[in-house]
Amino acid sequence: MRLCRAAARGLALALALAAGPLAAQLEEPATEPAGPEVVAIEIRSDTSLDRFEDLESLIVVEVGKPLTDEAIRRTLRNLQATGAAAEIELYTQEEPGGGVVAVIVFRPVVQVEAIRIEGNLGLRSELLRGAVPQGEAEPLVEDRVVQGVFNLLDLYEERGYFQATARVNVEIDAERAVVTYTVDSGPRATVGPIVFEGNLGPFSPATLLRQIRTQPNSAYRAQVARFDAERLQDWLIRQRHGAAEVERPRMEYEPATNTIRITFHVEVGPKIVLQVIGADEKTLRRKGLLPFLGEAGYDEALVVQAVNRIKTYYQEQGYYRVRIDTEEQTVDGVLNLVFRIDPGAEYTLEEIDLVANREISDEELAARMTTSRRSLLRRGSGRLVQEVLDDDIENLRRYYALQGYPRAEVGPPVIEETGTGGLRLLIPIQEGPRLRVVNLFFEGIEKLDLSDLRERLPLREGGPFHPALLDNALNTIRLTYAGEGYAEAQVSAREDWNPEHTLVDLTIQVLEGPLRVVDRIIVRGNRRTESDVIRRTLGLRTGEPISDTRLLEIERNLYRLGIFSDVEVELARGGLGAAERDVLVRVQEGRPRSLTYGVGWDSEDGLRGLVGYSHNNVAGKAYSLRTDLRLSQGNNNRFRLIFNQPYLAEHSVALTETVFYEEVAERDRDFEVTRYGARVEAVRAFESRRVSLGLDYRTVELTVDPGVASNDIEREDQPYQLTSLVPSFFWDRRNDPLIPVRGWSSLVQLQYAFPALSTEVKFLKLFAQQTQYLDLGPPGVLAASLRFGGIEPYSTLSTDPEDPLAGLPSRNVPIAERFFAGGDATHRAFGRDELGIPGETLIERPDGGFSTAGGNGLFLFNLEYRFPIAGAFGGTLFYDTGNVWADWRSIDLSELRNGAGLGVRYLSPIGPIRAGIGWKLDREQGEPAYEWFFNIGNPF
Repeated sequence: MRLCRAAARGLALALALAAGPLAAQLEEPATEPAGPEVVAIEIRSDTSLDRFEDLESLIVVEVGKPLTDEAIRRTLRNLQATGAAAEIELYTQEEPGGGVVAVIVFRPVVQVEAIRIEGNLGLRSELLRGAVPQGEAEPLVEDRVVQGVFNLLDLYEERGYFQATARVNVEIDAERAVVTYTVDSGPRATVGPIVFEGNLGPFSPATLLRQIRTQPNSAYRAQVARFDAERLQDWLIRQRHGAAEVERPRMEYEPATNTIRITFHVEVGPKIVLQVIGADEKTLRRKGLLPFLGEAGYDEALVVQAVNRIKTYYQEQGYYRVRIDTEEQTVDGVLNLVFRIDPGAEYTLEEIDLVANREISDEELAARMTTSRRSLLRRGSGRLVQEVLDDDIENLRRYYALQGYPRAEVGPPVIEETGTGGLRLLIPIQEGPRLRVVNLFFEGIEKLDLSDLRERLPLREGGPFHPALLDNALNTIRLTYAGEGYAEAQVSAREDWNPEHTLVDLTIQVLEGPLRVVDRIIVRGNRRTESDVIRRTLGLRTGEPISDTRLLEIERNLYRLGIFSDVEVELARGGLGAAERDVLVRVQEGRPRSLTYGVGWDSEDGLRGLVGYSHNNVAGKAYSLRTDLRLSQGNNNRFRLIFNQPYLAEHSVALTETVFYEEVAERDRDFEVTRYGARVEAVRAFESRRVSLGLDYRTVELTVDPGVASNDIEREDQPYQLTSLVPSFFWDRRNDPLIPVRGWSSLVQLQYAFPALSTEVKFLKLFAQQTQYLDLGPPGVLAASLRFGGIEPYSTLSTDPEDPLAGLPSRNVPIAERFFAGGDATHRAFGRDELGIPGETLIERPDGGFSTAGGNGLFLFNLEYRFPIAGAFGGTLFYDTGNVWADWRSIDLSELRNGAGLGVRYLSPIGPIRAGIGWKLDREQGEPAYEWFFNIGNPF
């Protein structure tokens, strides 16, 4: 292959195939004749071509093979889609010995190297840059460059710079362009007179002016003035003028004074005076039962809504016969609204009878109803609520229809009093004839597994028929075909009914259409990131079926790299009937470097601070380099340097290398630990599952209270080295990893410490945790966690035989590697690491207290009820139980320590902020009765 990357301008080629440049054809010939053999390929361009290797991969014409129209069409289409040239042509040149040379000529496209905004800006340069549609590292497009001028002027006018000017200059050097916008913001307009017109009611213009942000002589911003109209209307509604309306303000510019005259048209409307008879108005307002007194304003529909809400609220308390009457009267600009509420007697729903249902059982129908007799967890159970009952009746009708009973009649319900404060609910049912599918035939399905497809369809032979089931079946087939790359598949159904119209034979007919496959992958917009990184992340191969769902997955995977601020993945247009489609990937790179810092406080570490630096696109390979330093008042300090590779060679395995140094010298602990070393971890993610394998080497320096030391390493404050192999498996089925309300997660982690690199310690450590979350609806969330740990030593550490601690089963595991419990994330009735068994994991001190020594066995169970209070604030009730044993074989559930408590939560953008108190339920002599805690994040 002869490759010539540059040629002189004005190159003339005497011979051209088909007497000129070959353009891509829209229609494929029925039979394509064989062309001359290609003996060489020449690529000519007036300028150098960036990422030339990427362009080579898009050339379909091959040396040694005939030159065909199909190869020419695909080559030109692929190269044109890259945006590497404004025009691309392919010529042929005959060789004396036979065959032709394919000459591909690139007419250079001008790439934008930089966009600059200069002059008297007046506004932040980042804000101005965002208004320019022309992007860097993209082809120069005249319309976008010119549109940038108008966008800048619009932005300046929006911010009050009515005398701003903007002009653009484009400097082109070969194929590179620098676009420079020269702007002059001029003076910013100020707010002139602010006028309020219309029916202002009892309010003076000065009073209304105090309620808005825009003030005379202040800097003008159109958006603030528009928001002021909403702000003023909200204020009037809070003053009980629920029907108040404030129109969008009129802005008039006066060039002579460079000021803006703003006019607000206001219709205050009558003041609403509410009188509630038979109930407490404050309670109704606090529970959101009076929407016409809120931001929505006042109208008759909201009054009706309030009546329904109040009725539902009282029925949830058991007052099914509650009566609510309303009266309205307007006098002298005041709307007097009266609510009369008579709760009546309190009732309990004692019995639910479904009458005359034969084919579907009571149990099956009851499972589709919210209305129920009293039970422990379901809110409102044992109460009859008309709104809920109406929904239940409609649900039963729909369920019957989907079971093949389209003419089934459910209700109307009958409510009877039992005479003892109870209610009996009777729901009459007339099922009617059932529609069934007799035979289900398929025509035209060749590319799908028919047996597998049958299992996925909601229709079954011998099963019920309903038009919705048929529509769902057809949509399932369409989506299945689309997922396999047959985006144009046409699916329809033919129905053949018996004379009674109760039995039907269904024939599903499919016209599969062409298979849509990947031809070439074209990447645009990456300046720092290597194209190979993007292509590897795509995971696509030429000839692979492609679907819209797959394109969305690709976008998500590219965003996960954390280096792109914008990603678009789409298919290029193909010729009529063409199966091959180019995949166009457009990316916009974000800022690769960031600096993070923060200050916080918690009940265990005290004041703490964090500073970190990260680079998430090292060498353009999507490698990330991160370093962070954490310091705390409790001397719990840490430094880390982390290097992450999202891929290991060609495999989707993330590799993370970490160098670390940490000090643990917590308050009330009887030993201090300094650890430093390195860790390498390989991680493979499978949707909700994560598998990892880590190799860890660290040096551990100990300073241990002699009364707690159980081996010579601890007794002599001797540092030791630890080499560990750490495999783990994590399965996350929670709906949200930050604030989960339903689902579950499972974690299993092993640590095998083995002799290597001068290490002496050898043990096997297992830790497992299962969490479960149950969404109770409006009442809140029930969360539970079960944790288990065990350590089995395989080496004997030297110790003094006369030491009373020498007989502890945990003596052969250094204290820093053992399990500890107690604190806000494990057992909240105990202080940090204070949970244990006296004489085994708690060592008695001469002063009568205990020192924590940790152990080889761990068992913890946590149960927490999280409920809402108001807005982002919520509360918790919890129960914690567990303990730490010297040996995992000694775990005895009769030795569990129990605690309970309560707390408050605030759902902040960085996670829940928690504070609370835990009490010991089995307090022993000398122990504090309770523990306070304050922290960020969920305990599990």
